[in-house]
Amino acid sequence: MRLSTCITVRNAPERLDTCLKAIWQSTVKPYAAIVSDDSSDPKMQKKHRQIVEKYPGTRYVLGPQRGVNANRNCAVKAIDDTDLIAFVDDDIWLDTDFIANALKKYSQLSSEQQQKTFLTGVSYTESGREKSLPTKLSFRGYYHQTTRNPECVHIHAAVFPHSFFNKVQWEEEIFFGQGDAILCLRALKLGYQIIFCKELRALDTRPRFEGEKNTLDDLQFGKLTDYDIHQIAARLYIGVKRYKDLFPNPLKLLAFLSIYFPHTTQYLVRKNALKAWPDIIQRSRFLELW
Repeated sequence: MRLSTCITVRNAPERLDTCLKAIWQSTVKPYAAIVSDDSSDPKMQKKHRQIVEKYPGTRYVLGPQRGVNANRNCAVKAIDDTDLIAFVDDDIWLDTDFIANALKKYSQLSSEQQQKTFLTGVSYTESGREKSLPTKLSFRGYYHQTTRNPECVHIHAAVFPHSFFNKVQWEEEIFFGQGDAILCLRALKLGYQIIFCKELRALDTRPRFEGEKNTLDDLQFGKLTDYDIHQIAARLYIGVKRYKDLFPNPLKLLAFLSIYFPHTTQYLVRKNALKAWPDIIQRSRFLELW
């Protein structure tokens, strides 16, 4: 089987370089590596291209500049033929045996299972913090650890059949945050399974770049950052999609909304950010979902 990596980057040449270095130092090399660049500055795009040229077997494409999920879709479309895909953000380093272990795990499955199975592994940091158990999505849309029947992947340490993306794409309505959650819900709806594979490990290097400027960390309303607003909006979008369309249940939909709005209002009050409500409604596409 062939495993390819889709690397998404935005204004991060140093991180891209170390990310690609880790990928190409793997004991088993990827079949292909696609870098989709969401940067809008031509100078930044040039830097990224120059870095990609250092790593034979890596292809550079311009992203759509509509968020990480649209950028991932762009990377998938740039792959001509492969069996498996791992999505790697620019601040993630795959362990050297990540690809080898993924291929080994898939080889133990039947051909039918290979086409209907996601793998999810361990995402960890240099400080020792680990996301070492698979997860499921709570009723309110939060990730909860589980020891059985995973419903979500750790996107930084996950592998997907390429054929899945002939049926489903990343949800581009979600600009940032929890795109993997609804992707997995759609997969479960189609009869896919998620298997936890502890041998799949990927290092999340974000803590070492904490001083780096990121527009998602900018305060938008009170003590609420742009990142916070995207997360809150994503939970609303996913909740409506989940109980209205994917797994229709009017009572659960009503219960979700009756919990979501009061709890979110309380949270916004604590953050001195009640004025964020119109922005949350707009980003969640809430009015368009009905």
